[in-house]
Amino acid sequence: MSIQMPGVMTPVTDTRNTTNTAEQLQREKDLKKACQGFEALMLNTLMQRMRDTLPGDSLFPESNASDTYQTLHDQYLTENLSQGRRVTGFKEFLYQQLQDSA
Repeated sequence: MSIQMPGVMTPVTDTRNTTNTAEQLQREKDLKKACQGFEALMLNTLMQRMRDTLPGDSLFPESNASDTYQTLHDQYLTENLSQGRRVTGFKEFLYQQLQDSA
């Protein structure tokens, strides 16, 4: 229960506006994260295709363990690259294109 005093203005807050803004900020954050994930996926695919062009490693014999390690290492590298600023510029481009539709 609030007491109204004559001559004293009480602040009016519009909860719809703040909720709308919070939802919009969350959508933008989710969109940026999705664009970053897509860039990481694209970089990972690019890295795999580049490795496929190499003749192989003559120093160490190929095995399932080395293939698994190489795959995990590439995934780690591409995740970290996508978190950096302006690595390829693809996530920024994708974000700008999708920002209006989200």
